Amino acid sequence: MAKIIAPFLIKGTIEEINFVVTADGKNYARAKGKTGITAKEFKNNPVFDRIRNQGQEFGQCAKKSTVFRQLAVRFSTLAKDGSFAGRANKLLFEILQEDTSQPQGKRTLAEGLKTNDGKEYLLFFESNKLRPLDKILKIKERYNQDNQTVVLADFISKEHLDWPEEASHVHLASATANWNFDNDTFDTCYSNEIILEKESEKQTITLKTDKPIGNHLHLTFLFIGFAKQERKKHKLLHRKNNTVTLIAYNTL
Repeated sequence: MAKIIAPFLIKGTIEEINFVVTADGKNYARAKGKTGITAKEFKNNPVFDRIRNQGQEFGQCAKKSTVFRQLAVRFSTLAKDGSFAGRANKLLFEILQEDTSQPQGKRTLAEGLKTNDGKEYLLFFESNKLRPLDKILKIKERYNQDNQTVVLADFISKEHLDWPEEASHVHLASATANWNFDNDTFDTCYSNEIILEKESEKQTITLKTDKPIGNHLHLTFLFIGFAKQERKKHKLLHRKNNTVTLIAYNTL
């Protein structure tokens, strides 16, 4: 560190030299220190192996997540929050870590999804964490994997739903997707949409989809969207009010 002797103080940077004025009025100069590491050092230094491996695996999950988020895109477009993509990435990374057949850096989401715990992690993933299913739907849905059917028995819409203040109607629907996570492809079948008034009488709701093409991992989603009536039309409320939840999985 070099001290400066001059009739004035110098503060700032000239090329690679920083000029500093201390609190007691002294003035000195110092060369900029080397900070950070080069790309070559990061790639070749074994100290960073764990970071590189984790980044590689997380990148794999982020890529797979773009397909995962499309499985019920018709619903998630109408019911999601700003953290949807990030939470999907995190979920898939947690599933990948269930792959115990390979060391870190070589684990795969496909192997993680073959485990029971990996598939269980998928259950009740919400596109909109602000309106989770267990807060909106006050009765338990029934799902029959043999015919892709979701049933709400003895359903009373006014009592069994948490209604936004401005809503007058609710839209109910389901979807069944076949997800080929090895090849990043999928096929999704949607049920017919049932629309009920808030004051609807007690009834049993049945939502049924066709069977999607493919015998990989079948995932079932339940959509609950609230709407308000404007003249003869129903306008769905902002997506923050609605929910879509992954409620079941089935391996064939």
